[in-house]
Amino acid sequence: MITKITGFRYNIPIIIARRHIGKPPRCDAHMNELPVPCGPWEPWYSDKQSRYNKLLVGGVLWFVFSLGMMIYTDSIYLNWAPPAQPGPPSDMVEECEDDV
Repeated sequence: MITKITGFRYNIPIIIARRHIGKPPRCDAHMNELPVPCGPWEPWYSDKQSRYNKLLVGGVLWFVFSLGMMIYTDSIYLNWAPPAQPGPPSDMVEECEDDV
């Protein structure tokens, strides 16, 4: 009844199976299709590591330079030691009178 209303006269799996008639079967990928290296790996690896080491050293130097400039220009204070004067002298402070 439903097949007459929708216009389908065949089952879906039969239609899908008929589409692949005459075509080569589908093959899944396997390890034989992967590229094979043809040379030694060590020169390539050494070049990559030397580049990464240069980037690391450059980043560390930039961090040290920027931290030094922040400290030199007093744009940051790191509280490495207690302040030289903890507060004003006692003769500059007015005594509070408590009225009870």
